Amino acid sequence: MILDTIAPVIPHLRHVAIDEAPLRQVCARVAPKQLRLPTWDDDVFILHPPESRAAQILLFNTINFSYWGDPKWTIDFHGRPLDGAWGMLGALARAREEGFPIFGGRYLAEISAAGMRHILRGNVEIPMFEARLDIWREVGRGLLEHFDGDFIRLIKAAGNDALALVDLLVTHFPSFDDTAALDEHTIVFYKRAQLATAMLYEAFGGTGLGNLVRAERLTVFADYKLPQVLRRLGILRYHPHLAAHIDRREPLAAGSREEIEIRAATIWAAELMRQDLASRAPEITALHIDYWLWQEGQAKGPTIKPYHRTRTIDY
Repeated sequence: MILDTIAPVIPHLRHVAIDEAPLRQVCARVAPKQLRLPTWDDDVFILHPPESRAAQILLFNTINFSYWGDPKWTIDFHGRPLDGAWGMLGALARAREEGFPIFGGRYLAEISAAGMRHILRGNVEIPMFEARLDIWREVGRGLLEHFDGDFIRLIKAAGNDALALVDLLVTHFPSFDDTAALDEHTIVFYKRAQLATAMLYEAFGGTGLGNLVRAERLTVFADYKLPQVLRRLGILRYHPHLAAHIDRREPLAAGSREEIEIRAATIWAAELMRQDLASRAPEITALHIDYWLWQEGQAKGPTIKPYHRTRTIDY
């Protein structure tokens, strides 16, 4: 469904282009055996019991967005500084160690600003704190109303179907409803809902609470890191005005045509990569492409061009 909503706008992109020549070159030098799925078993993850592991993954993705800033929000986790998504995972693991019932719908629905500040405490206040607080309260209410306050009931309500779980998240928790309008077309991204589902599938190896059919139908997760990598690889090309804007690290408005085009082109380019690689290895899915691109994005250095900076709850 997501690809179907993106397809009509790709021929009409004004600010972003997909260059298929470097795309094919990149795919040609990637051996399918290099492509794997993450296991999500770093020490920031709660591994036991499985119900807590699953709940942490879903709760994490309710507020897994917009970490960038100067200075960057960073927490201390067992003497280890963590920022970004790993900082958020560490904050949740730390809260559980401290005895906070963060996986309960009632607790989330009634959480105070002071309580959440304590859970997310770091060197600076995390960006979009109030939005995160509102989302946890929304999630708590949704869990209480539809799933007896329990993340595991939510997972089981999906009937072992990845796309059904995405639909449940988007339907019952409005902050997951990540869509945009472009040229009279409604585009569906569902970045956080898809990532929550994919992480559940990957963390459990497709078994138990992660036994989710149709996971291969998920797309890559349109954020700021993937387009940065695709641009570096020459697969995405930006109009000079957009490129200069991003390279100056100037904010790009959420919902602007430029931002929507970047996200749409990211998903479409990754799908073209999947098709190319799947011609040699049919088991390759968008999840493999996403993780490979994410790993490529860990490269640092003065020649790496910036990612686009958009303040949004979507990523």
